[in-house]
Amino acid sequence: MRPVMGRITKENGMSGFAYPYTCSLIDTEIGKAKGNLTLYVRDLLQSYGVEISGKEMLNAGEEVFSAVSDVFEQTRTINENMRGAAQQQIIELENENMELRALLYRQHHAA
Repeated sequence: MRPVMGRITKENGMSGFAYPYTCSLIDTEIGKAKGNLTLYVRDLLQSYGVEISGKEMLNAGEEVFSAVSDVFEQTRTINENMRGAAQQQIIELENENMELRALLYRQHHAA
């Protein structure tokens, strides 16, 4: 399991990308796609008059899925990269915010 990124709390003063991890959702959708591809292969073959056993149908579905599974994994990587970029942007904005607040404080107290 991946670590949960920090969130703003009164206790730790940290913040972060406050959106739940999506890996389990992605895994669920990948599983659905695998099932849909298997059924599609069965239906396609049947439309051409090819009858296959349940085991053959599963094997054919596995073959089709393995041909496209890299696309799903690349999507997962893109998702992780976006999350990391969002986290970095949040950190940079928080630093800028702190610097501006400090500047305002100094200006206010210098007057």
